[in-house]
Amino acid sequence: MRKASLAVVAFGLLGLAACNRSNPDQLNADETNQSLDDLSNDAANLAAESQALENQAEQLNQEAQSADNAAGADTPDEENIAGM
Repeated sequence: MRKASLAVVAFGLLGLAACNRSNPDQLNADETNQSLDDLSNDAANLAAESQALENQAEQLNQEAQSADNAAGADTPDEENIAGM
């Protein structure tokens, strides 16, 4: 009985020792920091691009509004609607 329990404990310890080596799920701190830096840079680039597109949309809206105001009403009905 003593040999059987000793064998079970030995196999358990060997199993635990084998699990600890070269764990593929373990994160490397350098790789993680580099990934976070890359994601941060991507987010900053997307934010800058979003702001540029928002500015461009605002400029196009202003140009469209100026074009609409300069053209005036096409029909008398539009003049009546604009006067309301």
